[in-house]
Parts: sequence; structure tokens; C-alpha cells
Amino acid sequence: MHVYVKAMGALRGRLPGAQGGVAGLEVADGAAVADALQQLGLTPGQVHLVMVNGEMETERSRALADGDEIVIFPPVAGGMQGERPA
Repeated sequence: MHVYVKAMGALRGRLPGAQGGVAGLEVADGAAVADALQQLGLTPGQVHLVMVNGEMETERSRALADGDEIVIFPPVAGGMQGERPA
């Protein structure tokens, strides 16, 4: 089964053979979102948000279908440095 994976931010470098930020991935029939992430070598802590076909996916046990598009976002860190404005 073939799915498409788009990685955002720091995860972009984790997609082998990505063209235009999107890579094709062959997964087993009945594979779940978590299986696809594991196949890419990503741990749960490296991925903050997953979207499947444009919808936020909170259950990484969701079964994928042929042709699904997965978008993965890393955790975001940062904030203001120094003093806060008055």
C-alpha cells in the first residue's frame, strides 16, 4: 500500500527521497499511522501533531488506506527571551 508523507520543520530531513517536501512510503496493508512513523524511524516524542488527509489525527492507531496523505509536525519550542514587555 502506498501513502504520502509530508514532514514539516525539523522533520523534513527525515524523509528519504523527498521531492518537494513529500515522500512516498510503502506500508503493509492495514498499517496504522504509528506503523508509518516507526518505519520512518521516528519516535513518539519526535512528532507532536499528525494530520491524515487534512484532518488532525489524535489516534495514531488509525488504519491507513492506499493513497492517504500524512503530514507530520515536530514539537515546537521557543518563546520570548529576556524581559517581557510592560
